[in-house]
Amino acid sequence: MTDSPPSGPGPMPTGMPDGGTGVTAVLWDIDGTLLSSGRVAVTAFLDAVQDIAGRRPEGRGLDLGGRIDPEIAGSLLGSIDADHTLIPQVLARLDQLATARAADFDEHVRPLPAVRDLLDLLETAGVRQTVVTGNIETVGMLKLLAGGLVPPIDPAVGGFGDHGATRLEVAEASVRKLTASGWEFSPDQCWIVGDTPRDLLCARALGVRCALVGTGRHSVESMAGLGADVLLTGLDQADELLRWWKLTPGR
Repeated sequence: MTDSPPSGPGPMPTGMPDGGTGVTAVLWDIDGTLLSSGRVAVTAFLDAVQDIAGRRPEGRGLDLGGRIDPEIAGSLLGSIDADHTLIPQVLARLDQLATARAADFDEHVRPLPAVRDLLDLLETAGVRQTVVTGNIETVGMLKLLAGGLVPPIDPAVGGFGDHGATRLEVAEASVRKLTASGWEFSPDQCWIVGDTPRDLLCARALGVRCALVGTGRHSVESMAGLGADVLLTGLDQADELLRWWKLTPGR
């Protein structure tokens, strides 16, 4: 068992022993996992591309689920035949627009069912909680704050979409910050919880556990058989996950 995060693809954790494995850190995805935000962030993103590239992408038919914002910016620019060198400008404009529309996030962001109860349960158990998200930090923070999820989530040790070139690099950045803060890296007790197959690929590359929920764009049926440690219809049906984590409601 290593005491530092892997720098590249790690081994897949072994199967669940009797009584679960416990949990010491949870790296949450945001959109479709913890909360919904209407189309506030989507609209800001499309507006940012239009402002920089002069054309507004439709955004339909693109495989964007689980991607980080720089990748999404590239896909949106590509859909209107705009130059990918505009990605930094699009992200800077997205930052500006999101900040100016903070009140819209406050109005539209809503935690998904049972999210707050589960976060509180983990906090009571002393589990470190942060995010690994595709959102740039400004957008991710606006969503977390509007949803009332800070604390118990600690964004200071999180990984945001502008913290790396890939989702794995974003996750590695978070784990480095967690270990620097005193958390001991334990692959069997570190979990990524998300709502897309890319969350699972990230967890496997990092060598940690993964739970997938069907509350985003991907149904439970579409993610069955991918190899997640736990597959849930939603966090309001988390009994199996709690068994892995050796937690019981009300602890």
